[in-house]
Amino acid sequence: MASKSPNMFCGTCSRRSKSTKAIKYCTDCEDALCSECLDVHGSIKSCASHHVIDVNVIDGNPVVVNKSCDVHPNMLLEYFCCDHDTLCCQSCMANDHRSCEKLLPIEVAAKGVKRSTMYEEINTDVHILNTAVNELEDKKRKGMISLNDSKENVQQEVKTLEKQLKKRIQEMEAAIMSEIDKIHTNLSKQSSDDLEKICDRRTKIQNISEQFESVTKYGSESQIFMLLHNIKAELKGQAKDFQQLLSCQKDVSLSLKESDLLSVIKSFGSIEIKKSSFDIKYQPFNVQQAQALQQQRKMPTQFKLDVKFKAAGALIAGIGVTKDNRLFLCNYTGSNLYVMSDKGQQLATIQMDGIQWGIAMEEEKNLAWITLPTINSIQPVDIVTMKKGKTIKSPGRCHGITLIDDQIAVGSSGKIYIVSKTGDLKRTLDVGGSLVHSLSIGPKTQLYYAQANVVKSKLNCVKLDGTIVSMSSDDTSRVMAVKTDSSNNAYLMEYGPAKFKLFSFEDKSIKTILTKSEEFKCPYGFEFSNDFSKLFISNVTTREILVFLCK
Repeated sequence: MASKSPNMFCGTCSRRSKSTKAIKYCTDCEDALCSECLDVHGSIKSCASHHVIDVNVIDGNPVVVNKSCDVHPNMLLEYFCCDHDTLCCQSCMANDHRSCEKLLPIEVAAKGVKRSTMYEEINTDVHILNTAVNELEDKKRKGMISLNDSKENVQQEVKTLEKQLKKRIQEMEAAIMSEIDKIHTNLSKQSSDDLEKICDRRTKIQNISEQFESVTKYGSESQIFMLLHNIKAELKGQAKDFQQLLSCQKDVSLSLKESDLLSVIKSFGSIEIKKSSFDIKYQPFNVQQAQALQQQRKMPTQFKLDVKFKAAGALIAGIGVTKDNRLFLCNYTGSNLYVMSDKGQQLATIQMDGIQWGIAMEEEKNLAWITLPTINSIQPVDIVTMKKGKTIKSPGRCHGITLIDDQIAVGSSGKIYIVSKTGDLKRTLDVGGSLVHSLSIGPKTQLYYAQANVVKSKLNCVKLDGTIVSMSSDDTSRVMAVKTDSSNNAYLMEYGPAKFKLFSFEDKSIKTILTKSEEFKCPYGFEFSNDFSKLFISNVTTREILVFLCK
């Protein structure tokens, strides 16, 4: 790319060993143009739609947007898939979006991008994050000045006491002054380190802000559109890192806690460290967006088989789904936990400490909690690094699993154990009957539970005090898995009859929405995508994962 300077030379002329001052800059070609080359550039048919701006606005303003595909680096991003909300190249289109109905050229999809909801959200997030990190930096600098002032104040107090006690306290004075210096040195170093981290974070966020502002102001709609999609993940990561940085920052100062020195001359006192959190209010806009999306979801009642695939021939029990539709597949025939795409591409294999059954996703903390029934344990997995954590012992054999606030509920033989994330048993709920194969949170933190060995039963919930509540008068049979949605409706997978049923929380009725077919014969587990647009079912007889499109 040509040098970003208001006095830059024409790129075309420079390549012909000529030095001609540029007057315009093409953001699509990423090249400066003199008046003569500008006329030629405008006459070329393929360049007619290019975005040309004055060269003097380029200095220090990042207008370049990455056009290369992350999956296929040698290919350019040319299309936008409305079905998957993603940019894609020709290879992506052929491999992953062949059946998608809404594939548009980026130039078409980008029309009116500045009026889009995504533009407003990214614009809001950039502004909020940039404002917050600047405010944090300012307060941290003032806090360091206050820390130095507090040091001088404490030292003056010590000097005043020194005058009263004179020679008798010289040794104690030396000790307390040493302690002050030591603590101050440590705190100052820590504050300096924190400030360096804040400055580094501010620089990164400022770069995003500058790039966003420049592309918004001078870029074409296509560039703005591509930029929005390119920086979504980075902005989310910066927001997460900033939240972590903000949460551990404290305003630190020193004060002296005096002792009765006139009667007890053992020490000058002790140095207290006073900490108070910075009053900076920060919450990413996408938190409210996610809450709104959750309320807008509708119950799917129609299903069309899209694809089916196998996970190395394994018998899959529990299925966990991330927001980007990566599947974490619990293997009941071996210790390998499989991570696959929703199209069947194997992405990773994680060697667990035993066979797996149930899975509970905690995506906001990048964790999946998985039951290992043969060793009576729960094991966390980092869904980003694909690393397993240390096992947590369960009081008994564990199958079904779900999360209740910051605790874990696991299903055992006729019992449900509520344990902490360190393995401490908090309570035991007796539900009777056989093994609890599946658990899901219902209304008022009540637990829906499934027992596939029970031939005939009601759909029951158990309260945290142990009270069992029947949710419907309709009978169910051999329920292997149960999942709830945000409206407290429940989806039931009957193993023996091979039926998929919906319990309506509103009218307390249960109706069958998917029945036994050639592909759907003997289900073990299921899960929806986050937006309820896809249903994933493990079919045990064929050892396949069935992917249904939902309406």
